Amino acid sequence: MADATLATVVSFLQAHETKISSGGIVKSYSHDTGSGPVLCMVHGYPQSAYMWRHVVPMLKDKITMFIPELPGYGLSSLPPNPDKRTVGNILVEALQQVFGKDRPVIWCGHDRGGRIGHRLLVDNDSKNNIKAAILLDIVPTLEQWRSFSNPAAAVAYYHWPFLATPMAPQLIEGMGGANYCRNNFDRAKGSNAAGVAKFKEDDAVGHYCHLFNQPETIAGSCADYASAAGEEVKEQEADQKTGKKIKVPTMIIYSASNLGRMHDVDAEWPKWVDGELKCVGIPDGIGHYIPEEAPDQVAKLIMEWVDKHGK
Repeated sequence: MADATLATVVSFLQAHETKISSGGIVKSYSHDTGSGPVLCMVHGYPQSAYMWRHVVPMLKDKITMFIPELPGYGLSSLPPNPDKRTVGNILVEALQQVFGKDRPVIWCGHDRGGRIGHRLLVDNDSKNNIKAAILLDIVPTLEQWRSFSNPAAAVAYYHWPFLATPMAPQLIEGMGGANYCRNNFDRAKGSNAAGVAKFKEDDAVGHYCHLFNQPETIAGSCADYASAAGEEVKEQEADQKTGKKIKVPTMIIYSASNLGRMHDVDAEWPKWVDGELKCVGIPDGIGHYIPEEAPDQVAKLIMEWVDKHGK
């Protein structure tokens, strides 16, 4: 199933190939309940929309879903610029071509998808119509870079500076994209045996490794990290100096044993959110890939947030 997609394993989803104004294509999947908000579910590194395969069936008929493939990660086109604002606006444009511009949006992003959401939420552009957010297993990018003063964090997150260097694509191709991808999963998955087994279902590792054997995926994902090491840090520094923060209700779901071991997540996020904030640490050795390792808990938390803020 290495070349499977989310629609292969979740048969009720509709697949889309949306041409956007910059000329590229965004591949995505959707399920429409006919009214109400759209849950925009965005994956992270080094994955694809396939990561939502366990959660999506639990949300069927409860909320409309739009699940894009990140530009530059093997299925959608490379973006004209890899920065989070450009990619976020591309995804919103694709969503609005599928559902129109009037439906409110609840942003639900894991890892890089969460960072894209963070940028859009701080920008607070009314045309994006984002009314609430769920960000999974991240602290703000600036806080992540600051954590490198801790040697343990610098080792755990070594891939941040490595992927941002010009030599990274060539070195990863030399090692083999699939090998590098597999190594990342071994480092970031949790210690909970049942969670790890759930993560590996449907040949997920084979699927992700298949995508990361493509030079374009390696280049596109490295460009994402390079952007996060430059202009995006400066933007977040400026945001903090000028008091620009997230204004919509925001829930942070994180791995207590992984992210929570390196960061005081509950203390860091209030500095970045001006409004309702809820932080939930997932315990019991669940690792970074929370939607796959603990899908029941994630789906339950999503629906609680949707029920509260999706009216």
